[in-house]
Formats: sequence, C-alpha cells, structure tokens
Amino acid sequence: MLHEEMRRQGTFLFRYRSYLPLLLVPFGVWQLSRQTAYVGNSEFVDRLWDFSCLGLALVGSLIRFLSVGYAQSGTSGRNTSAGQIADGLNQKGMYSLCRHPLYLGNLIIYSSVLLFTKSGWFAAAGSLALFLYYERIIATEEAYLIEKFGNGFTDWASRTPCLIPSCKNWVKPGLSFSMKAGLRSEFYSVVAAVVTFFILDLFERYFVEGVVRADTTWTILLVFSLATFFVLRHLRKHTNLLNETAARFEH
Repeated sequence: MLHEEMRRQGTFLFRYRSYLPLLLVPFGVWQLSRQTAYVGNSEFVDRLWDFSCLGLALVGSLIRFLSVGYAQSGTSGRNTSAGQIADGLNQKGMYSLCRHPLYLGNLIIYSSVLLFTKSGWFAAAGSLALFLYYERIIATEEAYLIEKFGNGFTDWASRTPCLIPSCKNWVKPGLSFSMKAGLRSEFYSVVAAVVTFFILDLFERYFVEGVVRADTTWTILLVFSLATFFVLRHLRKHTNLLNETAARFEH
C-alpha cells in the first residue's frame, strides 16, 4: 500500500536525515559554475544577497535552538541509528505553533543554501525535493506518534499545523529554557551553514573572476565558527559543562 511504502521510505530518510540534503551541494556548485557575473554586476550587491542568505539560515537555526531549549528530554534531538524515540509529547512553546518546528528550521536553512546559488529554478526545484523528502519523514514520525500516544497526538495535531506556524494557539513553554540543551544540540547547524556558504562563495568567485580568492569576511566567520565548534564539541564529549546540573522546572 502507498502509505506503507511512504513509511518505509521515511524510515530510511529519517535515519540519514542529517546527511542526505548535502547531496544538493554539488548541484549548487554546478549551478554557480554557470555564472559569469555577480548579482547586479556588483560585488557589493552580491555580498548583500549572500549575507541575507546567512541571515535566513540563522533564523532557521534560531527556530531549532528555541525548540530544543524548551523541549522536554527524550522528545527532540539528533537520534538517527536508534530510529524513532519519544518519551513524551511536546505540545507547548514552539510545538504549539507547529508540530515540527525542527524540520521547519531545517527547511529554512536548506532554502537559504539554495538561494545562495542565485538560481530561481534551482531554488524552486530544490525546495520541492526537500518538501517531498520531509513529507515522508513526517509521515513516518507521525505514524509512530499515533501508535504511541493515540488520542493525545491526534487531539494536538487537529489544532496544530504541520509546518506553517500559527500563533493563535500559542501555549507558553512548560519548562524553563535550557541554554545548555540548545548549545549541546544545535551548534552543528550554524557551523554547517557557514562552512557551506564559505565553500559556495569560494566556487562562485572562481567561476566569476577566474581566480581562487577567499572573501575576508567569510574567512573570519569560518575561523570563528570552526573554533566555536571544536570548543563546544570538546565540552560536550569530555566535560559536564553542557550537561544539566539541576532539574528543569515546570511553570
């Protein structure tokens, strides 16, 4: 049956959801190779476009950061090989605006990368591919949640949109915000976005100017992001500084 096939596909895509969208990057490089001039024939205008894309990516990362920081343990994260995991059902905070704020954040981040190529058709085609990609992941995830939480999930789903946020049913988060949880989980997304933009900008400059030249601002952002990444990664793996030291409380 079609829904069973979609669920099998979704299970596979869920497991590798952190990596499969990266397959779009080579196509983005190919699209940049067709450029012969900067946007508006101006390097300044082109830079404005590029940093607008970075701003959009940061919006997506902020949505993910807030979602994880207010989420109860065992409901939101980066589990892959373990499959679907949910000890509870998030219904407050970002999860009262839409059912899948983490995926919404992902879509915004990936859309910013697609827009960085300055190609309307590539951004549209890539967005469609990402929509179909997440459609299957969401179908699989929600089938699991229905099985585990039954009416609790269906009641929440009936009043909460899937991906397009709606503020009319906003519910204040039930937990205090955890900066540690946000940093522990979400420092990857910002670093990945900066690294991707740096690489794409490097290719764009080569294709437009015919020389390998790294932009100074992007280089500074890259160095800062990588330094932050390695510091936070070390703290996460070798210290307890990013672990919760006290129980988070219900409001």
